[in-house]
Amino acid sequence: MRVLDELADAFHAARVRSRARAGVSSVELKDQFEYRVTAKRWAAVERRLGCSLPPLSYGQGHWWLPDELEMVWDLAEYVHRSHPDWEPPAECITGAWREAQVFVGVRAVLADAGSLDSAEVVRSARLMADLGLE
Repeated sequence: MRVLDELADAFHAARVRSRARAGVSSVELKDQFEYRVTAKRWAAVERRLGCSLPPLSYGQGHWWLPDELEMVWDLAEYVHRSHPDWEPPAECITGAWREAQVFVGVRAVLADAGSLDSAEVVRSARLMADLGLE
């Protein structure tokens, strides 16, 4: 699930208008941006993920996603090849995508509230024990 978590975080960072962590129910890649995909937003996703992504194409006054990337799952598979240590989703279902978006919102709050490095707040972390609250 780590690859989905990082994708959800990257898409949130690429949304320029809203800092609210509203989930996106759709698993279509084009729907992960507030409006249309732009080179600037695609570059923000790329920076956040820390790997090169296939380039967008430009035509008819719009930026277009690469043909091979239509769904979140397609990008997850691509990113997993660059980050093999990031666990891929066990199932390609909408619920897994929603869960990843919720998790990164919780992760952001926990990291902020506990002055933690968000990279250390992972699903397998034992936060209560690690924070000395057990």
